[in-house]
Amino acid sequence: MSESEIGTKLKAFCANCKGQRNCEIKGHHRESGGDDNFDWWQNWYLLVCCGCDHVFAQSVYSDSESYFPVGYDHEGKTEYDYDPVIKSWPARFKRNRPNWLDTLEHDIENAKSSDFSSCLVQVYEALDHDLNILAAIGIRTAFDVASEILGIDPERRFENKLTEMENKSLITPSQRDSFEVLINAGNASAHRGWNPSFQDLDPLMDTLEHFINDTFVVPQLRKKAADGVAKVKSRVPPRKKKSVASARKTRRREQTEDVTKPS
Repeated sequence: MSESEIGTKLKAFCANCKGQRNCEIKGHHRESGGDDNFDWWQNWYLLVCCGCDHVFAQSVYSDSESYFPVGYDHEGKTEYDYDPVIKSWPARFKRNRPNWLDTLEHDIENAKSSDFSSCLVQVYEALDHDLNILAAIGIRTAFDVASEILGIDPERRFENKLTEMENKSLITPSQRDSFEVLINAGNASAHRGWNPSFQDLDPLMDTLEHFINDTFVVPQLRKKAADGVAKVKSRVPPRKKKSVASARKTRRREQTEDVTKPS
């Protein structure tokens, strides 16, 4: 690609739109190297999404040994294409953020709500950048902060925290089993250098997100709905009471209709 192509379009994944989008190339730099037996090249792009104006950088790397068959030419010879390694900054989301993440700090009325929200944001960013040891520690820490918000003494051992949460019906026995795995995974990364894969951490994040949603988000939504219903109730005009004469007249009419009904 030459500089003259700056301003043209390139198909790339937009983390903001969460999909492949046409992006305008605002900047481009190419690096390459190799020897008689091996060549490599890497293109760097500064891109702007044409759908949402999200600005991001992307690198596309490949080499002379990374290729795969794509079909045959008119002479029956196999055609190949190079297999690129694509990276983006900000990184492409490994997990979509839950809808409640941006408002969680304000929805939870607690002094630790800001720390809780920040911890979760950093966990997602660690996952995006393949910092899985940090993500495992962060998942454990996020659960620890959540338990403190729920009134559990932060100085207690994790095992005792889980027992107290179960006794207070904050978690179910099956949830306790899942949280024991979550905590042990974080401990293994923090104290024994365990480097989990994303596949190891993905179900732990599912468990943590479901717990946060059920414990903090859903009750807040119910409270907002109840407050809204109360406001509507105050604006609904009450049913007018019938006067005594009107009530007697209605009752006599109903009695007359009952008498005149054919048997």
